[in-house]
Amino acid sequence: MCLCLGLSTSGLFRADGAILRQYELRRCFDRGGFPELNIEDVHSSASVLKHFLRVLPGGLIPAPLMIKLLEVFRMFKLSKRHRAVKKILDSLPEENFNLLCYLVFFLSHVASERGVNRMSTTNLSLVFGPIIFHVPQGPTMLEEQEMWISFTEYMLDNLKHLLPNMYTYESASNSPAVNVFEAGGDSTIECVQQLPLTETRSKSPKIGRLGHLRRRITNFWRKFGSCTGEVEVVEEPYVAGDGLQQSQQTVRVTGRE
Repeated sequence: MCLCLGLSTSGLFRADGAILRQYELRRCFDRGGFPELNIEDVHSSASVLKHFLRVLPGGLIPAPLMIKLLEVFRMFKLSKRHRAVKKILDSLPEENFNLLCYLVFFLSHVASERGVNRMSTTNLSLVFGPIIFHVPQGPTMLEEQEMWISFTEYMLDNLKHLLPNMYTYESASNSPAVNVFEAGGDSTIECVQQLPLTETRSKSPKIGRLGHLRRRITNFWRKFGSCTGEVEVVEEPYVAGDGLQQSQQTVRVTGRE
C-alpha cells in the first residue's frame, strides 16, 4: 500500500486488493521483509493485514474469554461494563493482549481520518469484528457475529476506559490531540499520537506468530505515521510490575504539515 496515502483512501479495509499482489506481499512479510509499495497496493496491503489476523490459530481472543466478554457485554450497564471488560482483557495471554492493543490503537488512528476514508468505528467494526472474534459455524453464528461487531465498536469507542494505561490524552506536539467526533456525540476517540513499540506486559519480545504479527502492525503504524507527521523513535524508561526499571521504544508523531 502507498501508506503515505492509505489513511485518505476511501473504503480502506472494505475493498479487496489484487489477489496476486496479496500473495506476493504475504510472502515478503512472512520472510520478515517490508516491500516497496505504491498507491495501487493500498487495498492489497489492507487485505493482507486482515488475512494475517483471520488465520491466527485459535484467534486473537481465546474462546473461554470470548464467552466471558459476551456475558458482560449483554448483561452489564455501561459503567460496570467498562470495569468488567477491562478485567477480562487484562487476563489475556501476553502476546494476545499486546497484539490487541496495537491493533485497536492502529484502528483508532484509521478512524480519526474517517472524514476522508469513510471508515468510522462503526464501519471498521463491521470489518474487524468477525476477524478479531472467531465465531464457529452453527445456528447462532450470524447472531453472535452481530454481537461481536457491536462489541468491537464499543471497544474502539472506549479505549480510554478499557486500556487506560496505554491511552494517550496528550499529543506529542504542542497542540492537543484531536477529537475526531462531533461535539456532543456519544463516542469520543482522540487521534492516538504515541504508541509503545515494545511488549506492554513482558520484559522481552516474543518470537511466536502473534509476536511476528505485532511487529507487522508496528511497521504499518510507522509507515502511516511517517506520512501524517514527523516520526521520532525514542527510548523511554518505565518501572515494570516487579519494580525494576525497564526501557521501551515510543513512536512520537510531532504534527502534520
